[in-house]
Amino acid sequence: MKRILVTGAAGFVGRHALTTLASAAGPTDEIVGIGRGRSADLPAGVTFKSLDLLDTSGLADFIATFRPTDILHLAAIASVQQSASAPGETWRVNIGGLLNLAEAVIRFSPEATLFFVSSGEVYGRAFLTGDLLTEEAPPDPCGAYACSKWFGEMILRDVLKNGRFVVLRPFNHIGLGQDERFVVPSFAGQIARIEAGLVPPVLEVGNLDAARDFLPVADVVRAYAMLIAHGAQIKSGTVFNVASGQPRSIASVLADMRRHARAPFEVRTAADRMRPSEIPVAAGDASRLSASTGWVPREDWDTTLSDILAYARTNLRG
Repeated sequence: MKRILVTGAAGFVGRHALTTLASAAGPTDEIVGIGRGRSADLPAGVTFKSLDLLDTSGLADFIATFRPTDILHLAAIASVQQSASAPGETWRVNIGGLLNLAEAVIRFSPEATLFFVSSGEVYGRAFLTGDLLTEEAPPDPCGAYACSKWFGEMILRDVLKNGRFVVLRPFNHIGLGQDERFVVPSFAGQIARIEAGLVPPVLEVGNLDAARDFLPVADVVRAYAMLIAHGAQIKSGTVFNVASGQPRSIASVLADMRRHARAPFEVRTAADRMRPSEIPVAAGDASRLSASTGWVPREDWDTTLSDILAYARTNLRG
């Protein structure tokens, strides 16, 4: 019997993770999501509790009562753009919440395995080699978001040195419900508004030259579920990339989305969308994940983009 806890369960990835974990759960397994606010449309058999990880006593009481066997820790400020504009809040949430969780686990559920969702962003300047990076590449993070994730990994190696944890480094992921601070939903939202005649036929972009390793979120959360299922066989402290191994330029992503558009549009570079990047290409090697669990990406790229655009049309925002 597993008692699975998902933090950040009301967020973009959290909602998808709850659905995937519920579909893979055994009849006696329990799945609980926690997060700020509310989570609507919960899968059958999943419960949700509104709980802030910065509420030290409330979190400790919850861990002591639920006593999870597995924890998928997603809760964080996850937008690089947001973290750049609010670095103090990023450190407070990403590190403070993790510390509170790790200390509660050590005190009240020391046999639990904590699956810490870090980020491929921790490699930072290591991507300048131009290679697909394995977990052996030395992290060299840039910015508050990436640094907070790397420090989080270091914290776990100290606080949970007598416990169990696994580090997950996902690369860019896309899917339904992701907000427009991220590039693919930004394109989709703009295209949907152009199609509806709400704005002129001009799509504003930032840097189109950068290439990134994108995965549909369904592939990402399936990797998380498979790692949780194999948790007992995984050595504590192991690091796993979650990546496609296929870098795609932002220009090529836009070209792929243009094929699904129902109206023509002009592409225009907007100064406020330009974020200088010293990393031209960032992509990861997920061979370790595949060898340990059998995971491989299986979602269709083109279908995923079409679904995201359809979602944007249904959820138009002016």
